[in-house]
Amino acid sequence: METLAWLVEIAGKGDAADLIRSYAEVYKKDLFSDNIVFQTTMDGRRQIVRYVPELDKEGVQDLPPENLCRLAFKMATGSGKTWVMAMVMVWSHFHRKMVPESTLSTNFLMVAPNVIVYQRLEKDFGANRVFYQIPLIPPEWRALFSQKVILRGEASEPDPSGNLFLTNIHQLYESRDQAWTPANAVETLLGKKPSQDLAASGQRSMLERVKSLKDLVVLNDEAHHVHDEDLAWSQSLLAIHRVLPRGLSLWLDFSATPKDQNGMYFPWTVCDYPLAQAVEDRIVKAPLIVTKEDDPKQPAEDPDNVTKENVSEKYGYWLRAAVQRWREHDAVYKKLGQRPVLFIMAEKNVFADALGEYLWKTKEFGLLESEVLVIHTDAAGEITKKDLEKAREAARDIDKAESRIKAIVSVMMLREGWDVRNVSVVLGLRPFTAKAEILPEQVIGRGLRLMTQIGPDKTQTLEVLGTRNLLKVVRDQLEAEGVGVASTDKKDPPLPVIIAPIQERTAYDINLPITKPRLVHDVRKLADLRLDNLEAIYEQAELAEVFRVRLKLQFATTQTEVHQADIAADLPQARQLIASIANKVIDRAKLPNRFAELYPIVRDYVASRCFGQSVDLEAEVLRSHLARLELQEGIAKYLARKIAELTLERRTIEFEKADYKLSQTKPFSWRRNLPPLTAAKTIFNFVATYNDFERQFAEFLDRAPDVPRFAALGTTEQGESGTQFRVDYIKPSGAIGFYHPDWVVVQKAGGREVNWIIETKGRVWEGTRAKDEAIGSWCRRVSEQTGEPWRYIRINQKDVNLVKSVSLSGLIGSLQLPASTIFKVEE
Repeated sequence: METLAWLVEIAGKGDAADLIRSYAEVYKKDLFSDNIVFQTTMDGRRQIVRYVPELDKEGVQDLPPENLCRLAFKMATGSGKTWVMAMVMVWSHFHRKMVPESTLSTNFLMVAPNVIVYQRLEKDFGANRVFYQIPLIPPEWRALFSQKVILRGEASEPDPSGNLFLTNIHQLYESRDQAWTPANAVETLLGKKPSQDLAASGQRSMLERVKSLKDLVVLNDEAHHVHDEDLAWSQSLLAIHRVLPRGLSLWLDFSATPKDQNGMYFPWTVCDYPLAQAVEDRIVKAPLIVTKEDDPKQPAEDPDNVTKENVSEKYGYWLRAAVQRWREHDAVYKKLGQRPVLFIMAEKNVFADALGEYLWKTKEFGLLESEVLVIHTDAAGEITKKDLEKAREAARDIDKAESRIKAIVSVMMLREGWDVRNVSVVLGLRPFTAKAEILPEQVIGRGLRLMTQIGPDKTQTLEVLGTRNLLKVVRDQLEAEGVGVASTDKKDPPLPVIIAPIQERTAYDINLPITKPRLVHDVRKLADLRLDNLEAIYEQAELAEVFRVRLKLQFATTQTEVHQADIAADLPQARQLIASIANKVIDRAKLPNRFAELYPIVRDYVASRCFGQSVDLEAEVLRSHLARLELQEGIAKYLARKIAELTLERRTIEFEKADYKLSQTKPFSWRRNLPPLTAAKTIFNFVATYNDFERQFAEFLDRAPDVPRFAALGTTEQGESGTQFRVDYIKPSGAIGFYHPDWVVVQKAGGREVNWIIETKGRVWEGTRAKDEAIGSWCRRVSEQTGEPWRYIRINQKDVNLVKSVSLSGLIGSLQLPASTIFKVEE
């Protein structure tokens, strides 16, 4: 979204040829020719001829017309195309309304390649749902956002304030002017007669209504279909572009694989969010290849050896292995109200029929006929008309708890729109010889979306089983894309455990009050910031001379010097450097959308206070130092902290759920420190330990005579918890964060019970002290409000010997705590 806004609002570059000349990597593919060459056909079509290293060949690609701003965004499956498209509409809508001479629009045409994708988009965008489910519209602007949604098949006319036309591309195909021959002289003079239905009702087709608009932004979902064989999609949209007064405002393509029919990426692609990054960021499942100890060889190098009569026998080994994994997943996830799905990819439709029948007829699998869905596809991977309705229904309902579908069998992983979150096991039963070409998305793409309501640990896996050739192809191609593919090394991967409170242990329940966040930034106080109250953090001596990076090149073996280079040229302008620092302040202090207020603060601070005296922002010597990242970070860190101190407000403590008990915790999955630990004195079936130190601490609490009950709160490395308990605090950067402690412990002391919040720490990080102070303050305030004693202590691994410790009071008493540590001292 930032890239799009920058290209439109700042760079002003929308023409594909201009983009390529400005930003593409142009190099000599040989002594005489460049890797990119522009050319124009005799009929005026602009093209580029470019060498594609990954294909090791040249290809020719058409470019959009010069007056059409067409941009493509490569986004991994499941990484949030819907959110980005919603952002585009909000941005364009308000840009058009608030920016003078804006070339954008409040009208949008969102196009889906098929009905299943259309239904998914309708679920999000129908009645503008997505704009109210996620916070994209500033509250003070909500009254200004008016957008009429017109779905395919609806006959309503556009609204002057703004419209979203949502359709699948076939409606535009059907509405296109077809080849027509006049039947008589009257038709020759007056043109084609309107269709009888439309003429009688006075209704206009969707294409006619779209063409009647003054301006329009087009958003293509799964945009690689633009280059289907007949290019009808592209032709339909270009026809709209030609008829609008100023053409399309924007034409935006979104796809995980924005490639043309020759396998070349669209040359107007401006963003790439690859699968490898999505896996690393834990917003899609991580593919996990599962092999077995006795994995047999491929049953048939010659596909003719596999028939519909023997396909279940030939692939029986993998079928049983996959069903076994699925059954284990089902046993785990049903405790969370989720239904994992097994997907089997066959080679032919007749094989899919035979495999589906084998699944429900094999009694040991425990599947009913109604729980196995077989979907036929054509050669292009599209669902056949015969199966289309049941496929639509399944795609809409399969992730719901009431769905009966447990296994899907088809020829491919199906195409777009079949984004089933609950697919947890994929079985590939196709020969996949070395000559066969397959994209990883064809095997795993439809199963990558994260399951919801699983727990605090966002690491979810998609297990992939299959023939040796398939697994090798998938692994090689995924790794070529940068995706690290884990393997089980012929052992079944450990399943997550489900941690939940159990009724038989209600005697060990603990009341844990949930309080509302206390901290908030009042950005209106930025106006009260005075430069006189800010200190210099660098000395004038820093600016004695231009900062240069000197490089010396020499042979490593002989240490013979080859060349010297002095890097100090092409320094950015002062406004760019100040803007960079301002953005770092925004990031550190977590104050989004405040660039306009923060830029002058940063500019004035650098100009008059940062170096102890006034400096010339345009001077080369200053710019050479401001370009240093370590200096930028230093200024941003200082200003973020000072701004946080000025704008921070602390509210009085309020309870959100004063009577919250751990028995109200929803079940959550846990993958760390397995196999799980069981303990007698906790309400949970397992103790959610993250490492061996936490496991030892749980064992100590379970045997401590002065601890009647305790619970691990299931805190992950991302700082999230399986329970609802958290406390807000100020990070060293000045931003507001949330702290999820590790343990709640009840101790018997002096004839009464004392509640402890305990943090077990293997290593103390930056920000640990701030968390200590926040939870210590929480304990004091909750004690005052409830009359129940609450205390906090941090126990560092290096300070204790859990094996020799007998009681919690003894353990705490053995710690050498500094006098400033007030958190364990009761008033």
